Amino acid sequence: MPSYWETTRSHYASVLLALPLLVCYEILLLLSDTGGAWQIRNAMDVWVRYVFQAFEIRPQHVTLVLIGILIGALVWLRLKRPEMGLPLNHAGILLLEAFIYSMVLGVLVNLLLYSSVLDLLIGNQSAQKLALSIGAGLYEEFFFRVLLLNGLFFGLHPILRSTVLTAVIAILSASFLFALAHYVGSLGDGFDLHSFLFRWVAGLLFTVLYFVRGFAVTAYTHAFYDIHVLL
Repeated sequence: MPSYWETTRSHYASVLLALPLLVCYEILLLLSDTGGAWQIRNAMDVWVRYVFQAFEIRPQHVTLVLIGILIGALVWLRLKRPEMGLPLNHAGILLLEAFIYSMVLGVLVNLLLYSSVLDLLIGNQSAQKLALSIGAGLYEEFFFRVLLLNGLFFGLHPILRSTVLTAVIAILSASFLFALAHYVGSLGDGFDLHSFLFRWVAGLLFTVLYFVRGFAVTAYTHAFYDIHVLL
């Protein structure tokens, strides 16, 4: 039977544990009732919905499509590696591990930048805050760590040829873009150097965690961190 470290870093665990994040995110947005399909959402989620619109999929149907994709991926991964499941006790330990990392992350970032980010956060609805925290863990980690980081690494490696140099540039660039994305669009924050540095450092720490522990732990760490800062 695969060990805890192997099961929780697997693609199967990543997809399986993305499902409750997605479902909770959507339910909490419905509870916050802030404007239908285009209510206040995580920026990456909005971008995803624009992409699906290009295929004539309505925004209100995107969630069902995403759930279908995740379930299909679970079936395929299970058929590919029948021995790779996620025992309930492993899932519970993963949540505890992610919670501990989220607390450590907060301490590290504040020590590095000598400040809190409470003043960077907006909104006054608990359900909405909780939804956006969960959405950040799901969508931002998938986009900036799984897609962008890996895309930069595999795209630059044939050019740079050095694995270490490629990894460093990919990590710094993905973390830079992660921080910058918070200031893009009509709902983005006004640019502030301190908040930008905070988010860049946080992005670097999330990237290190992603390399060591995989998507599931990193996504839940990000969500837990945002939750205990926002609430």
